[in-house]
Amino acid sequence: MATESDPAVTLATFVLDTPDDWFIWLFFRRDVANHHDLWQYINPDVAKENLPELTEAAEPQLIDYQAGAVRLSDLTADDRECYRWECDRWERRHSEYRTQIKAMADVNTDISKTIAVRHIHLIRDHETPYDRLVALKKFLCPSRDWN
Repeated sequence: MATESDPAVTLATFVLDTPDDWFIWLFFRRDVANHHDLWQYINPDVAKENLPELTEAAEPQLIDYQAGAVRLSDLTADDRECYRWECDRWERRHSEYRTQIKAMADVNTDISKTIAVRHIHLIRDHETPYDRLVALKKFLCPSRDWN
């Protein structure tokens, strides 16, 4: 049985070149995006205004616990504990956000690397994965209106 570390196993890249490639190519892009929990932010079948935004959580502030607080000693013991808990939670969420931002950049690069060179002009002026997918869909998704 072949494994990923087996030299007999070759990974192939599926390139979007013609409308016939669209659905298989998009399947691979969706699979990559889903792996990073990003598809809901870049799905080209959803209107841009209906997409959720990938946003960073606000960092907890001392003044959220005590007006005028500038250091931990300004808080009560209970508030210090709550503040520290919120900071730990924020750190985890911030780390997840940074990971998703990096993954979004990787998805963007993946899109540009997996389309035929002759189609680069379609995405050249588009900075986000969503905008790139929408531009490619416009020109390379087969029409479903055959009637």
